[in-house]
Amino acid sequence: MASIPRWQRALVGYPGICLAALWGAAEATFFFVVPDVLLSFVAILEWPRTWKHVVAAIAGAALGGALLFHWASVEPRRARAAVGSVPFIRESMFTKADEGLRERGLFSVFLGSVSGLPYKLYAVQAPHYFRAHHFLLATPLARAVRFLLIWIGFGAAALGLRSTFPRSKPWLPAIYAALWIISYALYWGRILAG
Repeated sequence: MASIPRWQRALVGYPGICLAALWGAAEATFFFVVPDVLLSFVAILEWPRTWKHVVAAIAGAALGGALLFHWASVEPRRARAAVGSVPFIRESMFTKADEGLRERGLFSVFLGSVSGLPYKLYAVQAPHYFRAHHFLLATPLARAVRFLLIWIGFGAAALGLRSTFPRSKPWLPAIYAALWIISYALYWGRILAG
């Protein structure tokens, strides 16, 4: 790990674990960029050593989901309006989340995790359908599906490409950032067009 820059070592270490937890909580509530961005980067740098980042992001998401679920239980209109004000959240997304919860129950939270429908939509609408403990027990598993798929996928790819693209290259973060920028541009473009 000595071959990577200091800021990358910090991301792989304890500061990165704390960031993963904060990012998980933020994205579960009002932030609009998924923790996958951090989890995939640390997976590239030090996989499988960074499994703690995944656990921290799941814990943060569970905390954020619990807070949003509670707020939606007490003040459903205000909580929904707050989530509706998050960039790139559309009314049609609320409709899809509501239909999923009604038709497929908590399994829809798992499906949303891999379909691109933000978790926060489920957290704010779930009080209409479930008790808190049911939703909060499903949350870690639902978030783990997405976070682990990203982390394992990027980590395995990095191991396979390590000889061709060493992690110590200064252009790695630039290529990585370009990949996520393009991914988000396509995702947000699809949302805005729909």
